[in-house]
Amino acid sequence: MAYYKAVLLGTVLLLPMAIIGQQLPHYTLYMANNFILNPALAGIEDYTDLKLSVRSQWVGIEDAPKTLYLTAHAPINNHLIKQNRFGIGGKIFMDKTGPLSLSSAEVNAAYHIRVSRRYRLSLGIGTGAIHHRLAINKLRLEDPSDKLYGLSDFGKTAPWVNAGIWFYSTDLYVGLSVQNLLEQRGLSASLTSSGMQLRLQRHYFVTAAYRFHFGDFYLTPSAMLKFASLIPPGVDINLKAQFSDLMWTGINWRHQDSTGIMVGVFINPTMNIAYSYDMTNSSLRKHTSGSHEIILGININNDWGPKCPPRAW
Repeated sequence: MAYYKAVLLGTVLLLPMAIIGQQLPHYTLYMANNFILNPALAGIEDYTDLKLSVRSQWVGIEDAPKTLYLTAHAPINNHLIKQNRFGIGGKIFMDKTGPLSLSSAEVNAAYHIRVSRRYRLSLGIGTGAIHHRLAINKLRLEDPSDKLYGLSDFGKTAPWVNAGIWFYSTDLYVGLSVQNLLEQRGLSASLTSSGMQLRLQRHYFVTAAYRFHFGDFYLTPSAMLKFASLIPPGVDINLKAQFSDLMWTGINWRHQDSTGIMVGVFINPTMNIAYSYDMTNSSLRKHTSGSHEIILGININNDWGPKCPPRAW
């Protein structure tokens, strides 16, 4: 049995217990779509932004995490360029790890406030529903008489609320977002015959970046701090180099987890694509060839606009 599956099933066997920790999907290319983590970015650009992403984590390990998401957002009063304006959007994601799966759908709204000639502040919220499922028939337990085998699959749907704030200009951003604001107390449930609980925690994300200009060359260092209760904080450090509005490349370092390389191409004002490959630094590196993530972006009504996003870069 692969190392990861052994760890997963070993954890499930620790009864009574609660499934806790960093439960939401990891993303390496969040710099190419910060909206996936923060609803305050809804409508930040002057066009409709549509992105489809697929992530395959820890390739080579059976039942390793796989994530799919679709996001879309746009301004609704784009003609008020020099004034406050609203943005709307939506997200759908599906994440599956062995017998555990998580899926959600939400709608988002944001209000962008013009703080000064250069800076804006955006407040955003996302509401929807989330579904958490444990497939009992996919568990492999050492004891064939374990009470879990007598249970049907467990699933629960509950309200899903996210919120965020985003302070930005064309060369700087600082953001804070909270996912699962209600902490899914309605999702918490116990498999009574085993004492196992499914509970999804509140997750926090703090991000910051600054873009340096060197003619048509841009260099953007950024960082993200993410944390939830009962687990140590996670730290990401990124460095992105962009060549005009043609292409970009970068590196991502995730503390005690991985080092990733990233590349993106602005094909035209309507279409862009980004890809990342993560090299695992933890003990899992003996069992996996790494992780892959890809984003396809489509900018609707940006036919005569810039290839590179002016604000959400």
